[in-house]
Amino acid sequence: MTFDIVGAAVDFVTHTTNRIVAAFTSQTLVTGNQINLPASIQKVRQDQRVIQAEMDYYKRREARKQEFLELHETVINTDIEVTEVTLVPTREEKLLKIQQEEIADRGKLSALYLDLSRETTSKEIDLKQKEIQGIFDQQKWPGILSRDEAQRIFVDEQKKPRLLMLVPPPDISDDFPISFRDSLKKEIRNQLKLFLEKYYPLSGDFCPVEFYGKYFERSIFDAEVKQLETILSAVPTAIIYTDVTDHEVYFNVRFWGLQEPVSLSFEPWNWEEVKDQLEEVGSDETKSLRAIRQTIVILHKLLAAFLADWYYLNINPNYEPQLFKLSSDFPSVWTDGMLEKLKIILQKYRAAYNYELKMLASVQREQPKVWHCVNTLYGHSNYVFSIAVNPQGESFASASADKSVKIWDISTGEMLHNLTGHSNYVCSVCFSADGKIIGSGSYDKTFKLWHGLKSKTFIEHSGCVTSVVFSPNSNFFATASMDKTIKLWELSTEKLVHTFTDHKNYITSLAFTRDGEKLISCDADKTIKIWNVKQGSEILSITEHSDVINIIAISHDNQTFATGSHDNTIKLWYLSTGELIHTFEGHLDAVTSVAFSPDGKTLASGSNDNTIKLWHLYTKELINTLSEHSSTVHSVAFSVDGNRIITGSADNTIKIWQPD
Repeated sequence: MTFDIVGAAVDFVTHTTNRIVAAFTSQTLVTGNQINLPASIQKVRQDQRVIQAEMDYYKRREARKQEFLELHETVINTDIEVTEVTLVPTREEKLLKIQQEEIADRGKLSALYLDLSRETTSKEIDLKQKEIQGIFDQQKWPGILSRDEAQRIFVDEQKKPRLLMLVPPPDISDDFPISFRDSLKKEIRNQLKLFLEKYYPLSGDFCPVEFYGKYFERSIFDAEVKQLETILSAVPTAIIYTDVTDHEVYFNVRFWGLQEPVSLSFEPWNWEEVKDQLEEVGSDETKSLRAIRQTIVILHKLLAAFLADWYYLNINPNYEPQLFKLSSDFPSVWTDGMLEKLKIILQKYRAAYNYELKMLASVQREQPKVWHCVNTLYGHSNYVFSIAVNPQGESFASASADKSVKIWDISTGEMLHNLTGHSNYVCSVCFSADGKIIGSGSYDKTFKLWHGLKSKTFIEHSGCVTSVVFSPNSNFFATASMDKTIKLWELSTEKLVHTFTDHKNYITSLAFTRDGEKLISCDADKTIKIWNVKQGSEILSITEHSDVINIIAISHDNQTFATGSHDNTIKLWYLSTGELIHTFEGHLDAVTSVAFSPDGKTLASGSNDNTIKLWHLYTKELINTLSEHSSTVHSVAFSVDGNRIITGSADNTIKIWQPD
């Protein structure tokens, strides 16, 4: 009769893997064909050096794929892997050359990702080093990390990027024999050191890990882990620290360097139960404890490997996880569940990465459109504050300080209707999803719903109504005001559903997500809020702008949104996480309007500097500056087909732009 200690630990490994994956994928997501990477990695991927290198790589890769297909009829995947090839020598040589070129190209691209990641980290370390003197001078740290050691870590990280792996000795109950305590500490330190040097060598180019084991002469605890994070926050770091009681082992992980720090504590592994089962089948106490020690060491190795692979996979989409190469070190039963999870993640990353490369290549093939003003409309007698395009595509509406809303034919520029009734500036106009209802908000503290030429007036706010929007699913409409409130209404009954009161200053703009499930708002207090429409609750609050936020727009694929501010910038955000993707800089004055093109390639912005700027959403480059308005451009909108841009200005005109 025998007892399988490996099998007894597999459930723990599976549960642990699920916890780690859930924690990290909550912040790093693959949505559709888009990798929602942390902001620090996005900065690297958006660097013009990376963009150019990726476009060049994609061209060469596609040429190699074509040559490969011509050499052999076997179906291949996008990674150019060879399966069951039987070719004449000359073809084998050509095939080998193709593979070698692919490997070399990936290697160069991987090195570039790491180099630019180092540049980003280096800047953060420079700032941290200036703080570190004060940190050590003002507080008496208990000696976990000395000033000199912290400085050495900073210097080494600036020389070469790597993941810092901190594994202090486990805190072991005094119930254990001294031999067990000493042996386990030495085995974790020495075996983990050899393991990481083999698979994640510090001298390697693609996944270097610096292991700190012997440096820690004692166990550390949660408060001390926080202290290490304060000192080393600029250095990507993973800490694995454990507690061993008289019957259980508790594993804890703290990780930072890609996104918000992740802290995990796992369900304990009951070693005493395993020991009893081992002794029942004939093992003596010494052998049983030795087997338990070795199992604890293996669990440390697997945790360290998963954390290292996760880190480098985020930096480098071409990275091949080292966990796939551990079959000689661990029986497959240890790693099957973990590898299955990692393979699924890798497949999603690769698919999204290949899609992004394809999009970048298509961008390079396309010549940027050059837009020209083809019509100027003079129907308003005062500032044009807002433009809205009818979803049916044939007309658009304009709202003006002349107290009117006008409807125009989008093709001819002919005025179709003049809607009057507001007693003060009309600052917001919008269409319902079916194009049959128009909403307008005014400085007269009212908003109106227009059905044809007839309107219904709502006097519900105590301040100017700054924004009116309909949900794309036609269920709701929302109004925002200088009274610092947002009101959500059911469209079919026109009944008030929720009132949001969490903004601290007047609200400037609203936007529903394309699925109608969320509402985004911004205010004069530099704050963006995302709301759950059904629950009427706040999901997220963001304060990255440095001045009043004027406008919000949501991309047509519902993945991102943009905001324009008095700080002269446009910021692009992930809708799912609220994470900043990019800041567009170039306007010389406040940004008053933003709009996404229907094809998702272009972002348009209007400004107090009297210009409209067009930005490429893939390359983040400025494409065009349109400058025929003579005053502030208050509103920018794309036509439904994307072939026209309509702008409204404080010069009292509307201009229609078309590309060559």
